[in-house]
Amino acid sequence: MNLRVALIGRPNVGKSTLFNALVGQHLAITAQEAGTTRDRIEREVTVNRVKFTLVDAGGIETGDGGDLDDDIQRQVEFAMRNSDLLVFIVDAKSEVTAEDSHAVETLRRTSKPVIFLANKFENDNITRLMTFASFGLGVPLGISAIHKNGLDEFRNLLTKKLRSLRAQKKTKDSKVKPEKIAAKIAIVGRPNVGKSSLVNKIIGEKRFVVSEVPLTTRDVGDALVEIEGKKFQLLDTAGVRRAGKIGTGIDRFATGRTLNAISDADVAVLLLDGGEKVVAQDLHVAEKVLAANCGFLIAVNKVDLWDDYEMKQRQWLDDLSARFQFARWASVVMLSAQSGRHIQQIFERILAIQAERIKQIPTPELNRFLKKILAQHSPSKTDKAKTPPKIYYVTQLKNQKTPTFVFLTNRPLAFHFSYRRFIENRLREEYGFSGVPIKLEFRERKREARK
Repeated sequence: MNLRVALIGRPNVGKSTLFNALVGQHLAITAQEAGTTRDRIEREVTVNRVKFTLVDAGGIETGDGGDLDDDIQRQVEFAMRNSDLLVFIVDAKSEVTAEDSHAVETLRRTSKPVIFLANKFENDNITRLMTFASFGLGVPLGISAIHKNGLDEFRNLLTKKLRSLRAQKKTKDSKVKPEKIAAKIAIVGRPNVGKSSLVNKIIGEKRFVVSEVPLTTRDVGDALVEIEGKKFQLLDTAGVRRAGKIGTGIDRFATGRTLNAISDADVAVLLLDGGEKVVAQDLHVAEKVLAANCGFLIAVNKVDLWDDYEMKQRQWLDDLSARFQFARWASVVMLSAQSGRHIQQIFERILAIQAERIKQIPTPELNRFLKKILAQHSPSKTDKAKTPPKIYYVTQLKNQKTPTFVFLTNRPLAFHFSYRRFIENRLREEYGFSGVPIKLEFRERKREARK
């Protein structure tokens, strides 16, 4: 079992910048705006050959905020309560305030070991650091996360603490190998369709911040959940907006994180608002899923608002068939993130999609299939050649993210898109592949070398 390290501090002290520096990737969004981080961001990292889980949470606030601020503070408290080591960060350029003292008291109540850092320390003025000794945590280690100053010393201190904690915490769990993840699932959709509410319902805790404020989710939050003995990784993403609606800064980075999560996922769950109708933005998000070549599950949320479930379900299925003609193979489930109705079906469908993604059709069987469909409908002449193109052979590539079929032919570019669609439709009729895209590649058959 990996130890957990949480980065804690007031807003805008550089927690996310330090998180990115330790992870080695620009994962957490950084900005001058206070409260940029809202959900907990967690990544498994290795520093000096010590593996641990690093947690970046929102900033500790002392004032009374609205529901959104309260939810953020619950995320911070959860991160502190469930971590083994806390890294408390202050701004070396700021004055000591009552809010800082309150944050220190919050730390003390956890009784967790603490590493004390003063970020944005760039002028080597040790006297400046001494002013923070009044917190009773000792003199902080001065670093500059953005300029990488002092990070080597911090890494050494961090791993020394972790090795000591691991020695004290010898448990059987630390020797257990990580269980295999059945699927990595990205929950996607336009803003405010209930993505975070759905993830919270699945994992049984208010893990991700839920608010009526658009784009409350900014980073990609992830959580592990076990369903009937299988583990799934859930990725809660920011709402995808149309290109013309995406602003700069945080908005742009949040959209980029979402697109990366879709590319990284095994299956994307497109959440639609069952209290409305399919809108253009839903189709825009679907296009991003198709471009990623991952499994595709459409989930219609808020069915608890339907007076006549059977009638509304038929209406939705008809609408989805008409609006998603480009992905009629996508799997569909109707659910309620609020009540939990039919949520179990998500994982049943995802396991089915995963089985379809790895399905391998034997080459002899594929070529019998090819012979049959060529007899039904042979390709037409679409170029300037005197004869129609020919397909000699077909095989399925192995170890692909999505089922990929290679057709060897004499003229790869001579096949009209309608004929390619005909082949795909016949493949699906014969072999299924529900919930997954399939790729068709037409390649020229290599001629035998002349003697």
